[in-house]
Amino acid sequence: MAWISTAFRSAAVNMPVEVELLVPQPGYKSLRQTDGYKVMILLHGANNDRTEWLLKSQIFDMVKELPILVCMPSGKNSFYVNTANGYDYMDYVAKELPEWLKTMFRVSNKRENWLIAGESMGGYGALVCGLNHPERFGQIASFSGALDICDMGHRLPTFRMELIFGENWQQEIAENYNVYNYCHKVPQELRPRLYLCCGKQDGLYDMNVRFRNAVHGEYDLTWSEGDGGHDFGYWNERLKEMLAWFLGEEVSA
Repeated sequence: MAWISTAFRSAAVNMPVEVELLVPQPGYKSLRQTDGYKVMILLHGANNDRTEWLLKSQIFDMVKELPILVCMPSGKNSFYVNTANGYDYMDYVAKELPEWLKTMFRVSNKRENWLIAGESMGGYGALVCGLNHPERFGQIASFSGALDICDMGHRLPTFRMELIFGENWQQEIAENYNVYNYCHKVPQELRPRLYLCCGKQDGLYDMNVRFRNAVHGEYDLTWSEGDGGHDFGYWNERLKEMLAWFLGEEVSA
C-alpha cells in the first residue's frame, strides 16, 4: 500500500486542494484486467482535516493488503455542502474528486464499488453527498454522524452557520439539507447500501437512532451500536467491521 500526499486545483472550491491517498501496490492482491479497485472516500470530522483518519485510526494497517483505494480530502468546517459563501464542497467531494480519481488511478466504474464514509461531521457529509449523488455512490457509511444540523448549530457556537447555509440557515437546512427527509426522495432503484453506527454513550446517539428509524425498511441497512463514545476508540472497531461489510471479506489489523 502506497501513501500519497498530493494536490490539484479544484474548480468547485476555486483553490488548490490537498488529499491523502492510500493506493494498492502490485504484489498484494491481483485484479483481472477488466477490474478496477474499489474506492472509499473517507471524510474527517469538525475542526480537523484530511490527516485525521491517518493519525487517529488504524486505517493504514487495515487496508494495506486490500484491493481498495482510500481517498481522504479536506472539507474544512463545511459540513460538505455547497456553502452560501461560494465554496461548493459537495460538488468537489461528490463529483469533481471521483472524476479526478478515475483519470489518475485504476479504479472501478461501477457505483456499487464506490463508498463514501466519514465520522461526526464527516458522517453527515457522507450521507448528504451520497444521498444527493446516488448515481455515483452505491455504498454509504456514517460513524456517529452529526446528522441533526440544526441541533449541531447550537452545539457548535464557534461555527458560523450563516456562512455555510446562509442567513436563514435553519430554514435552508430544513428545506435542502435535512437527511431525515431527503432519504425518502432518493429513487428506490438508486438507494445505496447503508452502514450506520454510534456508541450508546455518544451524545449524538439519539439523532443517529432517529435516522436509523427513518430509513428502516426502505434501505439495505446495517446498524451497529454498543458501548462507546464519540472517539476513535469506538470508531476503530467499527471501521474494521465496515470494511468487511464493504469488501465482503475479513479484515485484519
